[in-house]
Amino acid sequence: MNLNDINPITSSQRMNNFMETRFGFKLDFSRLSYKKADQLHRLVGENIDRIRRSYGIHTAEKNPKYMELLMVREGLGRWMRENQNLMESEMGRSEAILAAKDMVDSIQDMVEKVNRMQVEQLPALIDTIRDQIGMSEADNFKSAMTQLLTDVSTALGQARETADSNARSLAGEETMAAPDAGAGDLAAPSMGEPSDLDIDTVDDDFAATDAEAGGTEPLGREKR
Repeated sequence: MNLNDINPITSSQRMNNFMETRFGFKLDFSRLSYKKADQLHRLVGENIDRIRRSYGIHTAEKNPKYMELLMVREGLGRWMRENQNLMESEMGRSEAILAAKDMVDSIQDMVEKVNRMQVEQLPALIDTIRDQIGMSEADNFKSAMTQLLTDVSTALGQARETADSNARSLAGEETMAAPDAGAGDLAAPSMGEPSDLDIDTVDDDFAATDAEAGGTEPLGREKR
């Protein structure tokens, strides 16, 4: 089987169906972002190059694992070409999240500025009022401004926490699920019954692929 034999206009979904028929697994595109696809595409390419350097192209083509990696890379590439709009959408989303986090930083700057007023500016100003105007006036000013700055600092601190929480929620940082403890079972997607290849673990699986992955079993296993 040669990738050149596959219709160049085949969709990623048809490519996925072909992988399931040929190798017994397919990619779970429903959990894939454009950024994740790009990372996986490059990672799989690195593993392909590693096998080629270790065995040579002609020997590698007889390695089932090598052909599986070629199919995965091709499937990811076609999905990415079909989802250019998703990339633009993700870029816009990232810009919005950064803008929200910039607002959090701006509020934090206000908090720090008020704190400097309390610690640095107010004591110095009270001393000046005491020397230039009078003790009573300095005490009254100190009492009023201390309470005012304390209230402002407290309000800004609460505002900062609320803004930070909203920004994190917008970025999805508070709703990220922990990885499935059993995800490591997918390290050899070509083995066993057909299944969806978990996008959240595929990068770890292929990162561990070495030149010997897949053994020396000739390609040409029966369709499942």
